[in-house]
Amino acid sequence: MFESDSRLRYLLSPQHYFCERHFALERQVAFDPGWHFIGSRSELSRDGDFLTTDLFEVPILVRNFDGNLRAFRNVCPHRHAMLTNQPSGNTAVLKCQYHGWEFASDGSTGRIPEAKCFRPWDRENSHLDAIRLETCGDLIFVSLNQDAQPLLNFLAPFVNDYQHCFDGDLWQMKHIWEFETAANWKVPAENSLDSYHVTEVHPKWFGDQLPSEASTHHDLTERYTALTYESTMATEYRQATVKRILGGQPMLQYHHRHHYPNLVCCFMDMMSYVVAFQPTSPTTCRVKMRFYAYRGIKRWWWHRLIAEITWRVAKRIALGILREDQQIYPDQQRGLQASHFPGVIGAREERIHHFQRSLLTQLGIDVD
Repeated sequence: MFESDSRLRYLLSPQHYFCERHFALERQVAFDPGWHFIGSRSELSRDGDFLTTDLFEVPILVRNFDGNLRAFRNVCPHRHAMLTNQPSGNTAVLKCQYHGWEFASDGSTGRIPEAKCFRPWDRENSHLDAIRLETCGDLIFVSLNQDAQPLLNFLAPFVNDYQHCFDGDLWQMKHIWEFETAANWKVPAENSLDSYHVTEVHPKWFGDQLPSEASTHHDLTERYTALTYESTMATEYRQATVKRILGGQPMLQYHHRHHYPNLVCCFMDMMSYVVAFQPTSPTTCRVKMRFYAYRGIKRWWWHRLIAEITWRVAKRIALGILREDQQIYPDQQRGLQASHFPGVIGAREERIHHFQRSLLTQLGIDVD
């Protein structure tokens, strides 16, 4: 059931989706202190595996050091070059691409070409800048704030769910999807909270009937909102049957959680995914997604075949829906930048209203 029985105020103004000053405030208050999803342990399974990313103009490198993950600014302390410009790879040692300085797992220097030229050694300024890294199941998060709350506090009360649905054993990371879009980060974030658009944008997948209020439950808090939807689609019943064949216990539910400001975790019987909407400017963002497929307990060859076929069907449906959403983002952004209306939110969209209220409250902006 919805918690609201009438329309709700649209609390953000259109300017909040493209104003430079408001974007800077969001960066400072809502994003800089927190945790940010950047990838999965599955992508760094071997010693020497690394991945790089940019987080608010900060280049970051994450590397596997003999099973231990460490994160650093992707900047050499010698002459400030990026250690590497590769998005991912594997190297025997962590070494700067420019002059060959090598670094250990704690960020201290290893072999330095012509080290005698740097006597006396300046240890204080000759090490990598470590970045805080924590994991939940297979998911990797970093924070640019050394005083950020523990990651598991941020993900509470759903830590056990995520450790299960993104555990790297029963669930296998199967697909990476990342893209840039010409829209403020809140556009795709709010789209993910909105079931009102599905019959118009996704008729191929959902038909012409919105999910019933009776089968929908919204949980609204100051740190997150959650949706639980009792599955009614034939494809979801088929997935539940497959999960039972693979030795699992079907839920026949769709779970969607939005951790403020920009992290969404979603899971159902045979597929789960995590998505982060990373701001890159007032009118652009990067969407980072990782998809997981249920592997099951029983793993004879025919179990694996059934699981793979089911994953491919689920992936086709999920990506079909998400790509249709992707096409809407730039058009909504253009509309926001031209609109003179205050906007209106229906009861079905109450998670958007609650997100807007929580964001503005965190930014210290009066919502009454």
